[in-house]
Amino acid sequence: MKNGFTLIELLIVVAIIGILAAIAVPNFLNAQIRAKTARCYADMRSLATAIEELRLDRGVLPVDWWDDDDDWGHKRLSDVFNYVGAGPDMEARGKDAVLAPLTSPIAYIGSIPQDPFQTGPDNGNPYYYYVDNDPEGKREDHDFPVFKQATAHLYGNEWLHEGDWALGGIGPDGAWYQDPNGRDVREFRGLHYEASNGLTSRGDIILTNRGLR
Repeated sequence: MKNGFTLIELLIVVAIIGILAAIAVPNFLNAQIRAKTARCYADMRSLATAIEELRLDRGVLPVDWWDDDDDWGHKRLSDVFNYVGAGPDMEARGKDAVLAPLTSPIAYIGSIPQDPFQTGPDNGNPYYYYVDNDPEGKREDHDFPVFKQATAHLYGNEWLHEGDWALGGIGPDGAWYQDPNGRDVREFRGLHYEASNGLTSRGDIILTNRGLR
C-alpha cells in the first residue's frame, strides 16, 4: 500500500498548476485593464456632463492652467467661482483643483474622479487633465500641440475650436509619452488609445465636447 505521492505524481501536479496559472493570470490582468478602461470612459462621460451643466448654468467653462495666467481667468476664479480650485499661488493648482468648481458650491458631480491608471508614488495628483479653448481668451489659450489648429492633425486629433474643451486620461500604458531617450514622461501626449491595438498599447484616453475618442 502506498503511503504518499511519488515524485512523478508531484511533478505532474505542479506542472498542471503551472499551466493553469499561466492561463489564468494573463486573463485576470486583462480583465483588470478592461475594467479600468471602462471606468475611465464612465468617469470622463460624467465629467463631461458636469462641465456642460456648469457651462449652461454659469455661462462659462472651468479655468484651466493657461486661463489663470490672464486677468480674465483670475477674475473668473474670483467672481464666478469664489476661488474654488484656486489658492494664493495659481501655479500650484493641480488637475483636481482645475475641476473643483464642478463640485462646489453647486455639485454638478459628487466628487472629482481619479484616473485608475495613474498609480504609484510619482502620481500625487492622479486626476484627468482638462484643457479648453476658452472664448474669453481670444486666442488658442492652451499649450497642448495635440489640440492646436496648426499641429492637431499630426496627432490624429481635431483641434479645439473656440469654446471646445478636452479631458485626458493616461491610458493603460501608464505614461503620457516617451521622450527621445525612450523615457516615460508624465505629460499629456494626446495620442489616442485603441484597445484593438492591444490592451496595453500606447496612447491616452481622450474625451472632447465633440465626443469620446
